[in-house]
This record gives sequence, structure tokens and C-alpha cells, in this order.
Amino acid sequence: MSVIPDHLDGAVIPGGCNTCNAEQRITQLEPGMWSIGIAHDDWCPTWQRIQAQRQTHT
Repeated sequence: MSVIPDHLDGAVIPGGCNTCNAEQRITQLEPGMWSIGIAHDDWCPTWQRIQAQRQTHT
């Protein structure tokens, strides 16, 4: 049994960031395994900080 209902696969939910108009995207990777990603606006300072941190850890 999945905690997240199957009908939410592919759902886009507004929010997820306090500094931009981000959207949360829910994807079922396989039965019982889900991914929730946040899509930030390109200009978002939070997203720019995340990208900068990823570049320094590569």
C-alpha cells in the first residue's frame, strides 16, 4: 500500500520555495517509490545558491 495515492502521479502543486513561484512535481518512479521535485524560477536566489553549491561539490 502506498502512502501517496496513485492519482497524484504527475501532479503539479504550486509552492515549495519562499523566494519564487516554484512548483512541486510528484512522480511515481515505481510502485511505492515516489519523487517530489521542486522546479524554481531561473532567477530564484535559492535556486542559484543550490546550483552554486552543486558546482563546488563536483
